[in-house]
Amino acid sequence: MGPFGNGYFIRYIATLYIVLTACGCVYSKRDVLDLISNLRSRTGYTNITGQHNLTSAIYLQDSSRYLAVTETMLNESLRILKDNSELTFLITMKQEKGNSGSLLAFSSEVLRFFEIESKGLEDELRIHYSHDQHHYISTFRYRLADDKWHKLAVTLSGNHVTLYVDCLKLYEKIIQTVDRVPPQSSNLQLFVGQQNRQHALFRGGLQDVQIVTQAHGHLLQCPVTSEEADCPTCSHYKALQHQVKKLSSLNQNLSLKLQKAEERIKELEQCECHKGCIYNGMSKNEGEEWHPDHCTLCSCKNGTVDCKKEDCPPVKCDHPTFREGQCCPQCFTNCFTDGKYFKHGESFSPKVCVTCTCNDSNIECHRMDLEASCPNLNCPPEKRLHIEGECCPVCEGTNFCGLGNNCHSNATCINLTTRFACQCLPGYRGDGVHCEDVNECLTQGGKYGHYCNGQTVCENTVGSYLCKCPSGRIPEDPYNCTESGYDFANSAQARAWDGSLMVTFCSLFVGILWVSGIR
Repeated sequence: MGPFGNGYFIRYIATLYIVLTACGCVYSKRDVLDLISNLRSRTGYTNITGQHNLTSAIYLQDSSRYLAVTETMLNESLRILKDNSELTFLITMKQEKGNSGSLLAFSSEVLRFFEIESKGLEDELRIHYSHDQHHYISTFRYRLADDKWHKLAVTLSGNHVTLYVDCLKLYEKIIQTVDRVPPQSSNLQLFVGQQNRQHALFRGGLQDVQIVTQAHGHLLQCPVTSEEADCPTCSHYKALQHQVKKLSSLNQNLSLKLQKAEERIKELEQCECHKGCIYNGMSKNEGEEWHPDHCTLCSCKNGTVDCKKEDCPPVKCDHPTFREGQCCPQCFTNCFTDGKYFKHGESFSPKVCVTCTCNDSNIECHRMDLEASCPNLNCPPEKRLHIEGECCPVCEGTNFCGLGNNCHSNATCINLTTRFACQCLPGYRGDGVHCEDVNECLTQGGKYGHYCNGQTVCENTVGSYLCKCPSGRIPEDPYNCTESGYDFANSAQARAWDGSLMVTFCSLFVGILWVSGIR
């Protein structure tokens, strides 16, 4: 039967079935959950015209919103998350520039179980997820916060996550296995456009926020333009059967031609042939050697070209140099100035606006052209500030925070005279670049402690705490449980609390004035 025997066709038919199954030709029900149409609240957003007019679109800008799905939709979403290894999250979005916010989140006030977040300042998409009840983050570099509509699809398949933007596959990563069942008593909610009640608030437009089961769920966004839209479907099955018949006929013809070719080869093996090689269109004689470049030696052996790269010895310098006509790099002499050694190729700045480079024991320096290298300033000369150690001046009142900062999401960026500073928000502790939630319930009083009185019990929340009555009820007055009949408002404890609050407020105010005075 030649190279296309019976085994080939058995494998072909088996492969055909697998392809048809993978592409959805074997029918099974696909679930599509639309989250926007199942929100509990009808406030906190504005109805707008989206990327298309087939479904409703909303615009989020209000900071006091609570956009969680209904209890029925939450339970159905958790069931799908638990029972399906293949899931796709579809979001059509238009995010304001510089905004950082959550697009979709299974979370509570203290738990990020699964969340898709777009970080506008860092130009990143982050996926927060739980693995063995530990928090993990997978980051994808892409700018979505550009005030333009984008189609976003995030596919989970086992421990693989795939990112599609505007119908193009951008990333595929292997991550830790995502927990599919949240911890008990986690009070989990499914939010749209926010992480929880007060964090990671998305600003912009949203449309078609959906959870889709089965493989290739992203094709619902781009069924025509996606690269996988050419996958065979059931309607092509008869055409594929016809192709199988044509391949069978071709197999018979090839078998006859192969038999004739084998007979011809036997005839040629009986004659004496002049052996040689062809290299880049040029004939080479048997045994001939040549150098196509400085590091390669080629030879013609038994009619075959054999090329080998020259092995270079290791170099013991950081900046080796290649000389013209030589294959291997060489090390050059270092430089010595002002009591310091500099390696060949190393650059240093002996003073502001001057850069020097060590070039084989010689130091070559040049002064920076301020007009060409520094940005144009739109302020008069008397409003320009020269920062110590920096070559380029800046304008007085420059928005350093707006130019880019590395402050934590739970921190505030503060513009100083010549730079910016990061300060953690109330309820968080850290250096501003890294902030963590303070458990105020561990300490009573002070900057990081709670002020619940003897009637109430402290319960920690993200960024704050609650004072609850012994029954578990949260009173209208956070520090007075009227159910006990105790008039806390006129008690000595209340007066002590007022004094402690004033001391804490004054301490925070003095701290802010101190940070603002840093140059």
